[in-house]
Amino acid sequence: MLARLQSLDGVVAAEVDHRGELLRLGFSDPSALDRTHAALRELGYRADEVSEPSAAGARWYGPARVGELSREEAGVIARRVVPPFARTQALSAEMTDRVRDAVARALHAGFTAHTLAAGAPPGELRASCASAVRDAITGLVGPDAADRLVAELWLDPDETRPR
Repeated sequence: MLARLQSLDGVVAAEVDHRGELLRLGFSDPSALDRTHAALRELGYRADEVSEPSAAGARWYGPARVGELSREEAGVIARRVVPPFARTQALSAEMTDRVRDAVARALHAGFTAHTLAAGAPPGELRASCASAVRDAITGLVGPDAADRLVAELWLDPDETRPR
């Protein structure tokens, strides 16, 4: 999304905050604001203008650094979901680490490789990530357990999960 916004005429910078809730945009042409609002609506987002002070202390990630944010999110999800799964599967500590690392890598790859186009069906990113996670861990835990872990990704009570 950041690359799409930054490609608009008159947009010179596009960044997202660490929480993924705010965008910070730089314009060389004030009329680009209207085009940006239209592009965000097309992508399914609502846009409200806020002043810089309302985002005080935010860490910002542009297109070149957003992969770092995706890696962090993938790790957070894996650390939250894999340990309870590992307990139900009686996995060793070593196997738990291997599964957690595989889940984090698969999610990160899914987040960074998948481009959601305007009009993409709901759940497209989720389905892509689920498939990647399943493929990454089936050899470690078997197909039935892999399916259980994938299902648990979407039951994660925290709002920090693939959408």
